[in-house]
Amino acid sequence: MSTTTASGRERREAIADSGIRIIARDGVRALTHRAVDREAGIPQGSTSYHANTRLALLELIVDALADRAIADARQVARSLDTMFQNGRRLDTAELAGMIAELVETLAARRDDMRARYALILELDDAPLLREKLTTQSEVHAINRQVTESALTSAGLPNSDERVEELLALTDALLFHRTAIDETTSLEAILGAYLRGTAPSP
Repeated sequence: MSTTTASGRERREAIADSGIRIIARDGVRALTHRAVDREAGIPQGSTSYHANTRLALLELIVDALADRAIADARQVARSLDTMFQNGRRLDTAELAGMIAELVETLAARRDDMRARYALILELDDAPLLREKLTTQSEVHAINRQVTESALTSAGLPNSDERVEELLALTDALLFHRTAIDETTSLEAILGAYLRGTAPSP
């Protein structure tokens, strides 16, 4: 890869990171090319060079958030595949703990999460971009597969309805942890939900 290409990629990454920080701190309306230049500490006009319209700038930021979420989902899938290779089974408490740990890990990336939620609310007029952050995204498809596999391993119902319920609960808890309360017991909530879905003995 040439130095020029690497430099361009790194500049786009810096622009995306700066845009995410601006949205997380000040909201989507504060996102301008000039603001990103200032936030990134790059020459005026640099952001416009790499994303010459506001939509292109939003797309660059959404793609960065989506790529990170996909990497997270694939890492979880690999971890579960390794765990299940020897036929290991999960119990309900273990599954609740794993999901709670994932939520805590994602919530620690506070700027990413706050920017994601702000963009979901603001991108009604850009449905293709919005889909990359919601249930039409590649990350959602991966998460569905991971969730179905985990529920199966724990001996819990894994119908489409149950998978979507657990994903919705997990996302709601992530929002709660990111924007509302850092002390709620995620594991207790998840454990109660999972026990409630368990088949009767």
